[in-house]
Amino acid sequence: MNTEFYLSEIAKERIRQDEKFGEQNHHPLVWFSIIGEEFGEMCKAYNDYTLKDDDSNSWDAMQQEAVQTAACCVAMLECLDRMAEKGLGPETGR
Repeated sequence: MNTEFYLSEIAKERIRQDEKFGEQNHHPLVWFSIIGEEFGEMCKAYNDYTLKDDDSNSWDAMQQEAVQTAACCVAMLECLDRMAEKGLGPETGR
């Protein structure tokens, strides 16, 4: 696989997330919690891969969770842009 493939997968996941949850506008700390949860799922998939003899399912799960984690990071960036457009960026002291 290559970068373009994974960027496409992340874009598809962003579409899926928006369809499922709608536009998400959270405080940055909430985003850290959401991303942390996704990262935890990625770590669990890695643990399953290394601690169990189920290579294919766990390998696929690691990739899927990595895409979901990256997509959540992109969603946070999109949210931060929306906040900045409303004047809620760091220059306001918030």
